[in-house]
Amino acid sequence: MKQEKPKDLAGKQAMAAVGMVRLMRMYDDFFTSVSQPIAQVLVSLDNLMDRTQYLNAQRTFQALLSKNIIPIVNENDTVAMQDMKFGDNDTLSAHIASLADADYLFLLTDVDGLYTGNPNSDPNATIIPLVENIDDLDVDTSAGAGSNFGTGGMATKIAAARLATASGCHTVVMHSNRIEELTSVVVEGAAFGTLFLAVSQPLIGRKRWILLQKPAAGRIIVNGKAEVALNNDKSLVGTHITSVEGEFESDESVPLFTIDEENDGELKEFGRAIVNYSSAECAKLIGAHADDFFDIVGYSGAESVAHKNNICLWVPGGEEGNLSDHPEINMETHPSVTDLSDLAAMMGDKPRTPSPAPVPSPLKP
Repeated sequence: MKQEKPKDLAGKQAMAAVGMVRLMRMYDDFFTSVSQPIAQVLVSLDNLMDRTQYLNAQRTFQALLSKNIIPIVNENDTVAMQDMKFGDNDTLSAHIASLADADYLFLLTDVDGLYTGNPNSDPNATIIPLVENIDDLDVDTSAGAGSNFGTGGMATKIAAARLATASGCHTVVMHSNRIEELTSVVVEGAAFGTLFLAVSQPLIGRKRWILLQKPAAGRIIVNGKAEVALNNDKSLVGTHITSVEGEFESDESVPLFTIDEENDGELKEFGRAIVNYSSAECAKLIGAHADDFFDIVGYSGAESVAHKNNICLWVPGGEEGNLSDHPEINMETHPSVTDLSDLAAMMGDKPRTPSPAPVPSPLKP
């Protein structure tokens, strides 16, 4: 008799525990057949939120990889709470790629890559071979909306690419039936799907850890002067803030937004900061100087809203990824696309993935 899937959290976690055994048995059977040792690694978001656990996990990955052991990573669904879950495999993989200092992250899906529209409904949709700046994207993300075998759609893949590329990891979104081409992408710089180029100055150390924190429910909007100051490794102060939205507590990772004047004044997230004050206190500190903080909040606290060591920017130094900085990428198969209106002419009438160039590019040192 077929049983219904459990709907309560405890029931789902119990089934996850059963399924994990079967899944690892399949992995073990396959890799044993090619004499490749593997290890099971279960992580939850709260493991990476804690700095000590994060560093311990990082050392574990380094030890496994140094011994040529492939870690098979899954979210620890049996203990993860709903509000402390990665939520989808794309986000989980981006966190692990950053943690392990990976060179490439491959996100496999049921379409050839990122398109200008949904290729299932838009005959004029064309594939985007290269993304140098995620903020420049203006595309329909409804294609690749997940499947029976995984979670996450194209929107989550773009979000995952943002996390990974900020950590110095190239991210490739490609069709799962092209999995045999992964080696060509890494070794020869071949082009299959969509390549999200890593930033020129990737985050390292503590700032990379801050990037991977679960963002608070609220956000801080800053002025143009703040964006310049933070890009020059300065702390976030009261005179930088124009408004505070939502609620958050001190020591939470709060998204930082600025007004994008070139895009009709829309708000654009450009970083995260572990703040010294709550949202209510930050709202009171708008426009205030450090000397006035005591009188405003009523106690002797930090002299900044967020110290420079607790701030990370999506594009450190304001320098986005550039092909010239990455000799491992084959420039002939990854033309730079900055104007999507020219994409259809460049790619032809039929959406397709560019073919790899016959001459491989030099390997990354």
